[in-house]
Amino acid sequence: MKATKPYLLIVTGRPGTGKTTFAKKLGKHIYMPVFSRDEIKEGYVHTLGKSHAELPKETNKIVTDIFFETIESLLFKNVSLIAEAAFQHKVWESRLCDLKRKVKLFVLICKTSDDRISQKRFISRGKDNPMREYFHGDKAVKLDYGGAQPEISPYDEPHLDVPTIYVDTTGDYSPSIPELKADIFGMAKGTITQEYD
Repeated sequence: MKATKPYLLIVTGRPGTGKTTFAKKLGKHIYMPVFSRDEIKEGYVHTLGKSHAELPKETNKIVTDIFFETIESLLFKNVSLIAEAAFQHKVWESRLCDLKRKVKLFVLICKTSDDRISQKRFISRGKDNPMREYFHGDKAVKLDYGGAQPEISPYDEPHLDVPTIYVDTTGDYSPSIPELKADIFGMAKGTITQEYD
């Protein structure tokens, strides 16, 4: 059978916006596998048997390369998928631009109504799960433990010439997952032309 281009749904946003939870719920609803860069890093750290603080400087680049090699391998074999990570535009643009000619690419950017909500969630998550420090070395959590007010780190969201939808994760998802499903597949089939931005 001749396949059309596979779907690549990028789920991104600053830390604490609930990207991973949202991506997994979306994947379950639309029957697509989800690949998380953080989870790939966790598997890599397990193999090395060293904490984030002990890892070589180039570890994040190595993990990012593994992440892209994994999703590219599947996409080029016609497996549609969801890729979840805190994509920073200048870091990821070239790799996503290479892919967008070969896939049906959609970017879903998770946001909260106030960046301080995301920051608070991020710090709470780190405190609730001390193993995150071992695998990811979250600086904001360390600062909070030390009594310092962590700054909200800059986030350069992707701005590519592809359908881009902002998803408010402050409470219930807006647009909802069923609405997103209808819009994404409608746009891909050319029955919907609206983009959210």
